[in-house]
Amino acid sequence: MDTASGDPNEFEIDGVRYSWDRARDLMLMNGMPVVALLVESTFAGMMWGVERMVGGERFELAMQAAGRRSVEEEWRTFIAQMPAPEVGIAMLGGLTPLGGLGRWQVVEFDHELQSAVFRVTAGFEPIYQKSLGVEWGSAFIAGKFAGYCTKAFGTHCWAEQTRFVVRGDPHDEFVVRPSDRSVEDRLDAMLFTAESSAADLAAALERLRREVAERREVEARLREEAEVRQRVEEELRGKLEMIERQAADIRAMSTPILQVGAGVLAVPVVGRLDRQRAEALMEGLLPAVVERHARAAILDLTGAEALDATAINLLLRLTRAVRMIGARCLICGMSARAAQTAVNLDIELDGLVAHATLEAALDAAKRGIAKVGVA
Repeated sequence: MDTASGDPNEFEIDGVRYSWDRARDLMLMNGMPVVALLVESTFAGMMWGVERMVGGERFELAMQAAGRRSVEEEWRTFIAQMPAPEVGIAMLGGLTPLGGLGRWQVVEFDHELQSAVFRVTAGFEPIYQKSLGVEWGSAFIAGKFAGYCTKAFGTHCWAEQTRFVVRGDPHDEFVVRPSDRSVEDRLDAMLFTAESSAADLAAALERLRREVAERREVEARLREEAEVRQRVEEELRGKLEMIERQAADIRAMSTPILQVGAGVLAVPVVGRLDRQRAEALMEGLLPAVVERHARAAILDLTGAEALDATAINLLLRLTRAVRMIGARCLICGMSARAAQTAVNLDIELDGLVAHATLEAALDAAKRGIAKVGVA
């Protein structure tokens, strides 16, 4: 025991520091709160009460389950950091006497056969059981070894105690092997036999309550996720509608319909003329001709990209549609290459009135309107 710190409320044993926190009235082991109980009286009385309430077999299963559950932090922070699991367990077994869990010895640890043998001396379970005059065995320590081997071998394991200090053996001994039955399976098997008790039924009811609570949590989480998805979908729909409106505005700006004279409309076509744009142009131009009582519409192709056969046919459709509502459709600014394309493809250009410039097309439109007025 080392008290080199000079603090009478603190001492160290084999690297483990014990101290008394007077402010909180707590005993600490390496800074963690611990409870010191008289094993042969206080702790023995506690275990006696639990065993009397649930029965010997259920008590053993409960202690095994508690031992299994206790290995998670030890495995993650200590054993998993060692070169091999058995090395970590052996090193941990040299420290466990300081916590009342006895001294552990790894007798055998076979990864290929997935089996292990452990021995324990000075464990707390034989001490309290001797004081009670019972031979229940060291189920808690058995559960810890089963938990370690389950993680080491990657398969569910069960620990069987083969030697008992409480029966006069020099040590407790445990053989651990794979098993397809869990603590829960064994408890459930007892529940449906004549040995079932009110405690079994209460435990089963509690498990059912936990399952219902977990299911409700899952359902609540799914509902929340569904609500989030719905909000995201609504936001995406709103953004899509905004994009569509912006696209419509851009299309309208890309093909503006201008009033360039009495009864004359002009549409400057800039860029590529494809089917979608031609349909948008028709949808905008025809109502404008009717609403503004236009007698002529001029399509200015000066800024248009090279026209292919598809674009020329679209222009012919547009001019025919304009004529059908009682107006003339004139084209200006068509490139020599577009005209050559129409000739090479033998496209009928009847009814397509073309002019070199916008000014020439506007003069022709005005003259046509004047002639109709004189007539």
